[in-house]
Amino acid sequence: MYNKLYAVMQYENSLALRTSLETGWRIGDVLSLTPEQIQGRTIRIVAQKTGKPDKKVVSADLAKRLKQISSKEFVFEGRFGDKPRTRQAVWKDIKRSAKQLKLDGNISCHSARKTYAVEDFKDGGLAQVQKDLQHSDVNTTMLYAFADLIDKTPAVKGVDFSQKKEEKTFETKEKTEKTEEFSPNFLRFGEYVAECVVKRLEALGIGQ
Repeated sequence: MYNKLYAVMQYENSLALRTSLETGWRIGDVLSLTPEQIQGRTIRIVAQKTGKPDKKVVSADLAKRLKQISSKEFVFEGRFGDKPRTRQAVWKDIKRSAKQLKLDGNISCHSARKTYAVEDFKDGGLAQVQKDLQHSDVNTTMLYAFADLIDKTPAVKGVDFSQKKEEKTFETKEKTEKTEEFSPNFLRFGEYVAECVVKRLEALGIGQ
């Protein structure tokens, strides 16, 4: 899918999407890159959302292309040169290209980050994805690690799986007690993920 998008997208926008795919970074972090942050194949950032440093090693071909398009100030120069390219510009180009190619699904800048998470999970497991995406909540990580399955499953697509707890009150003769239980949607997601884990491990020949 991505190679098809690259072919019809504006060149710099396609490189931004490709960078997100190879690093798992949010498109805003990608677009804010400066030439100094690229050292050989290693790229270093401080994530805008978390404030945490991160570094990734990209392919030699991508590193070369990023250097080639870089201006003195930005890797992804904006229209007037005084600011980096905007997320909206990349988003519009992706949407236009996806429509032109008649691709199914809600494809956006964030799709590359989800694809990275899916592949990262297969290679290193959930803890590795959480670390690489800098998630504070592992429940959020699960939504990314299983994005390929969730997006294709009508039964769970669009459902709020946040870990909200419901408070329930139980009255006895002696006292009134309050307990908290996970929401049905969160439990439902847990069951779904458990099934997906088993299927994915079986497909990899693990645990047989």
